[in-house]
Amino acid sequence: MIADGERLKSLLKKARSRVFLCAPFIKADVLKTILPIVPTNIPVQIYTRWRATEVAAGVSDLEVLEIANERPHTELRLLNNLHAKLYLVDDQCLVGSANLTASALGWSEHCNVELLIPAKPTDPDIDYLLRRLEAAEIATVETRLQIEALANTLKMTRLEEGEDMSDDSSRHQFAWLPRCAAPDKLYEIYANPKTTAVVTGTREDGLADITDLQIQPGLSEKDFKIRVRDTLLQIPTLAGIIDTVPQGLSDTDGIERIKEARPDLSEQDVRAQWRIVREWIGIFFEDQFEVAPESFVLRLKSRN
Repeated sequence: MIADGERLKSLLKKARSRVFLCAPFIKADVLKTILPIVPTNIPVQIYTRWRATEVAAGVSDLEVLEIANERPHTELRLLNNLHAKLYLVDDQCLVGSANLTASALGWSEHCNVELLIPAKPTDPDIDYLLRRLEAAEIATVETRLQIEALANTLKMTRLEEGEDMSDDSSRHQFAWLPRCAAPDKLYEIYANPKTTAVVTGTREDGLADITDLQIQPGLSEKDFKIRVRDTLLQIPTLAGIIDTVPQGLSDTDGIERIKEARPDLSEQDVRAQWRIVREWIGIFFEDQFEVAPESFVLRLKSRN
């Protein structure tokens, strides 16, 4: 049986016009191994996601930015809700479960059980994925430094807390949840902290959330929403909830996730907190998710 990594290498050797590498997790040593296979005159587009929790855990490397920047005609792009694995060369591609990591590609002592199968870019589902990838943003040094700082903070805090995480206050160190029940008013509060267009309690909760999320001043509404969205994806509790939305997330499931994250809350507070989280996802991920009106299930938006 040919390892997935060798299958990927064979595909890359055939490159004549374009290469797309798309994986949520990319390790630097793997990227260093496969990029030289592609002639330097052929453009390579790399798509991945950067989450501080995952970088802190070591499943993905920020150094891939430098590796990509060192190669001509190569671009690294970020899409924080990326889950797909796609490796496209000209009019052929491999799709499946394998990330660009040694354990996924069969290049380590303890390999994962993975799958990569041939497909065609003209397949409707793959064409749809390629169009979704157009929303990915170019990775910058500024973004890299921001994620690195968050990841280092997570590493340091975990080190200080110890692996057993037995103390309740430590266990819930990262169980941050938003307070503002009107996230559609959050930009208005951000733009004018003294606004009287919202009730005092909502304004105070919104200001507290903005402070917690460390949103810098002076952003446009579009950039504000992008920054809030990206920061939410760096918070383990919320990232875990958001990751389950594509499969459909009911109120019952959402309430259970809040209970797991915050067992200190009463049943009533848990239900109220879930409604707030659901609203935040609906506002800051409105281009991806929707709340089904008949069931209140959070789900992917229907394709147009």
